[in-house]
Amino acid sequence: MVFELIQTSCRIMAAVGESDSADYGYTWRVQVNEYGPGKDGRINWTREPLVAAISSLIEGARVFALNESQHQAANKQFGKSVKEIIGWLKNVTDTGTAIEADLCILKSAQWLRDGLVDSFERGKPDLFGLSFDAVGRAINKMVAGKMMKEPVEIKSVEVDVVYNPTNNGKFLRLAAAEEAGQKGDTDMFEKLLAALQSKRPELHTQIQAGITAGTMTQDQALEQIAAATVTASDAAPLVSALVAAMKESAAGLPSSQSPQLEQMQLIACNMTLTSTLAASKLPEPVQDKLRASFKDVVFKDESLQAAIKAEKEMLDKLSASGAVSGAGDVRVVVGRETGDKLQAAMDQMLNVNVSDDLRIVPAFKSLQAAYIEMTGDSDLTFAPTRRMQASFDSTSFPQALGNTLHRRIVQDYRATSDYGLSLIVGAQSIRNATDFRPLESFIVGYYGDLPTVDTDIDDYPDLGVVGEDAIEYALMEHGGTIRITRKMILGNDLNLINRIVSRIGRGARRGEARKAWTPLISNATYKGDNKAIFHVDHGNLGTTAYGMTSALAAKTAMAQQTEPDSGERFPNRPVTVSFPTELFGIVTNVNSFNPQAVTVDNANSMYGFFKPEKLFENPLMTDASDWIMLADPNEAEIVEMAYLNGQREPQMFIASDPSSGGQMFLNGSIMYRVSHDYNAEVVDYRPAYKAVVA
Repeated sequence: MVFELIQTSCRIMAAVGESDSADYGYTWRVQVNEYGPGKDGRINWTREPLVAAISSLIEGARVFALNESQHQAANKQFGKSVKEIIGWLKNVTDTGTAIEADLCILKSAQWLRDGLVDSFERGKPDLFGLSFDAVGRAINKMVAGKMMKEPVEIKSVEVDVVYNPTNNGKFLRLAAAEEAGQKGDTDMFEKLLAALQSKRPELHTQIQAGITAGTMTQDQALEQIAAATVTASDAAPLVSALVAAMKESAAGLPSSQSPQLEQMQLIACNMTLTSTLAASKLPEPVQDKLRASFKDVVFKDESLQAAIKAEKEMLDKLSASGAVSGAGDVRVVVGRETGDKLQAAMDQMLNVNVSDDLRIVPAFKSLQAAYIEMTGDSDLTFAPTRRMQASFDSTSFPQALGNTLHRRIVQDYRATSDYGLSLIVGAQSIRNATDFRPLESFIVGYYGDLPTVDTDIDDYPDLGVVGEDAIEYALMEHGGTIRITRKMILGNDLNLINRIVSRIGRGARRGEARKAWTPLISNATYKGDNKAIFHVDHGNLGTTAYGMTSALAAKTAMAQQTEPDSGERFPNRPVTVSFPTELFGIVTNVNSFNPQAVTVDNANSMYGFFKPEKLFENPLMTDASDWIMLADPNEAEIVEMAYLNGQREPQMFIASDPSSGGQMFLNGSIMYRVSHDYNAEVVDYRPAYKAVVA
């Protein structure tokens, strides 16, 4: 492995300090190396190898003042003398754009100190610069259209004072000669900036630029840092880092600097107060009360946490039975009951969505924990309950669990595809049934065109009576039972329960769709005339495999359907093709295939006719050759659905009696009944066409 000498420049920044101090001018804040391509175009300095070398190489690095021949010579073959050492680097930091450090100048190099002070005071801050010499491993890389060396590992470093730096190596400001009272503030500020850089690098860069340019004071910077602890989306890590930095600074202060120590403690406590109250989720009036008690006071974290806990316990007591809070002009609010919180904890245990104000309630970690919390049966005897939460009785656990299971089933039901149900059942075709007695649905005939009337000599003619076909059907019960056993609770088998309820929601959705699709798929009897739904007499039955010609023939046949009584053609336009997975290729290809026609009559008339989302690969169709074409059910009724009491989603009830003899687990389990009551019927054959292919 070959290591080579890589050089870049540094810069000396700006002067700060008391000029009447004996140490004035002997410590300067310097920019050791700026990331990016050097102005000589030879080296592209990347951040990673420089940051890796901070603690081991750059911190404490010697700084030399060499003569021209020594500085320019490769490998410094003329050697170096200890007399050429003018100082060293300390307090090295990564600003995100460069490496900065304090350059401590030896008293023996007063000439450099005098030159720096003089040049800064007389407005020539770039008179002196620094060259950063590093021995390391580099690669050749194309950067901005030019081949440059890019360091990947640094083995040793030296810094020289020069007059013509190549990569912004310069003196930034005078960093020495701090009074005893100033040192604590400076240390604290620098540690705050270092902490800020790791958590909020963009804010650190902004503040550092303002300090360097002289457009921002230290107090203004502290105000911005404090504001960040309030506005940050996740303030806790930022506050933790800043407080730790201030505690580190305070630990190094002598007892004589108690004012500085107290200031740091106050800033740290105020930051902690702001962040902790925001994270507590307490109501704003309660937060204001605690803020008034702890603001501008040095306190221990334990004291604040104890006060927050006390307020939460008081709120829980006030809200345990739905107690009313608020007085005077304040809006009156009924607090959440303890039962609501326990129900929310149960819901979230099984991944059921809860309202925003209950999301802060922690979920139960297990079914066993929920059972013990609600029943007090910590020994898991499953005997009559010995202790109850407020507003709970001996039936609470099975009821709460049943509520959660029902909500999870409904949540999964809603999230599952409707298996194409909306493609055959329009919004106007959903009915509400109050019992299981037969329902009647009527297909009413149509009138022809309204006749022309000359009211000067004629009366309006009687339009006559149109016919109607009555279709009768009744609701059917669907459902079953599930059991939650003591063994499931003892084993904390949440995965099993999750699998059970997720399958129920999906099964309910699929069964509902199957009820509507089955008459069309099986070509059941149409109750309006007791013929098959798809029949030669209905003009909606084909026998040809799906293709360009057969698809066009189906479209034509649907458009030729006529209104009952009037004999006029329907505005019957197909919008959906339902097909088994085996026909996916041909159905999609017909819709997207547009051959170069030699004559207009051999082009694909069905090209792009259907929207892609209306090409429905129906998982309920198992015949590999049959296919169905359908009109929009919101324009022409195809299938009607009826639900008991309008309840479209499955419901869950406790099937066993948990209060019977005080036994919650009758026969070792709680039984729940899932119920979904509905039925479907085809109410008109005209908006549908099917090919039954042999």
